[in-house]
Amino acid sequence: MGNNLETAVTAAFKAAGCLLDASADVSTSLLNLLSGVPGTLGGAVSWAANALPSGNCGPCHIPPPCWMPRMLHQVVSYGVAGDEASLTFTITNESMATRSIKIFTTTPMAGLSSTSTVVNLAAMARTEVTITYTIPAGTTANPGTEILLWIQGCRLHFQRWIVKLGTISADTDKEVSVKDGPENLHHWYDHFYCPHPCLPQQDRSRQ
Repeated sequence: MGNNLETAVTAAFKAAGCLLDASADVSTSLLNLLSGVPGTLGGAVSWAANALPSGNCGPCHIPPPCWMPRMLHQVVSYGVAGDEASLTFTITNESMATRSIKIFTTTPMAGLSSTSTVVNLAAMARTEVTITYTIPAGTTANPGTEILLWIQGCRLHFQRWIVKLGTISADTDKEVSVKDGPENLHHWYDHFYCPHPCLPQQDRSRQ
């Protein structure tokens, strides 16, 4: 009696496993079949398949929300006292309209200058804007001067530029590509965001 029951239970589990495997195969085959169908249905299925995260992302990285400023990669320059370090932005207007683009800093300091603060770019046009910083003469020790630069066009971008004191004059000219345009894709991770505004700025030092 016991052996018969064990055999029946084992067979039931095997059958259930086969059924699940078959269902998964059918679902995958159906998606593959429909993605090749021309027209709206095929396009929708292809979009749904591509919108899902890949199976090997674990754990999946969720980028910052599309409405936050876009961070450009950090740049570090080295030079001796009196050197002029430069950072050149190649800005491309990837929208279909003429756009006015502003270049500014929230860390103004002596020795920092820009070839332009506003540029007007036609659709798909590009231009270069160079930022220069002169390392103060007589500088003997410096952990690094951090400069925060902003580019405001269709989107808001920011660049963290660090100028450090080196033993020789080298590696002082850098280039950064900025592609400015609308966000036209709806990503799978857009559903993870919810607004959590900052706390009101209050003087709590006396509390």
